[in-house]
Amino acid sequence: MNKKILIFSIIIIALLTGCNKNKDFCIHIIDVGQADSILITTPSSKNMLIDGGDEDSSKIIKSYLKNKKVKNLDVVVATHPDSDHIGSLDDIIDNFDVEKIYMPKQNTDSECYINLIDSCNKKNLKVNYLSKDDSFDLDNYTEIYVLSPNYITDNNNSNSIVLNISYKNNNFLFTGDCEESNEMDIINSYELENVDFLKVAHHGSSTSSSLAFLQETTPSIAVISCGYKNDYGHPHRSTLQNLESVGAKVFRTDVNGSMQFYSDGNKIYSTTKYKQE
Repeated sequence: MNKKILIFSIIIIALLTGCNKNKDFCIHIIDVGQADSILITTPSSKNMLIDGGDEDSSKIIKSYLKNKKVKNLDVVVATHPDSDHIGSLDDIIDNFDVEKIYMPKQNTDSECYINLIDSCNKKNLKVNYLSKDDSFDLDNYTEIYVLSPNYITDNNNSNSIVLNISYKNNNFLFTGDCEESNEMDIINSYELENVDFLKVAHHGSSTSSSLAFLQETTPSIAVISCGYKNDYGHPHRSTLQNLESVGAKVFRTDVNGSMQFYSDGNKIYSTTKYKQE
């Protein structure tokens, strides 16, 4: 081989290697202040968005997705119709290709809910409803099981879709804004020992993350999405104490901003050293 060609080939290989991104399963906790938005990406290039922040989160989420080279969303889950969870989902649906959207079977007359349904209708995107014991696969290695809601109430938070996601040997729990009553139903219905990763419910409010629930699930990593110096005092001290008592490593968006946690199917890790509670 010509020496110049050989050197050129080595440079190309080095460039390609340098551009290689982490291809493991990833949980992206997007910092949307006092709201929730989580992106899940898989090695098979499947993308799933859980919640879409509030009405002011659109630019943040769109910028984040584009930065991660996400052009389509295979699954969108609106855990419940509160504005801090679905506020920008209409804009996300308007600007990205979405294959499926899931919600609890609850109708409201709020502006953000109406806007979301209008955006779905404009794209002929059928709204699918999830409830306890439903399940679906994101890909061959990512199984998703619905733990709640059992039934629809007049309390939006109690209607939150709670997802148990397993990727190979790792177990992830996403809780929306579920309440303690939901937690009791969940631990009475399922065996959820040794949860590897917990998205703490309701921004760390004391209305959830009960000690009984945490003692049953024993999360190794717990992530709280909340706004810096928010008016609600989230996360509440009792929630942090409960998480500490079960030995969970706690990370917060108001402290660390957006965070990424990776899984190789056996262990969960991050490539950035985040400040721990």
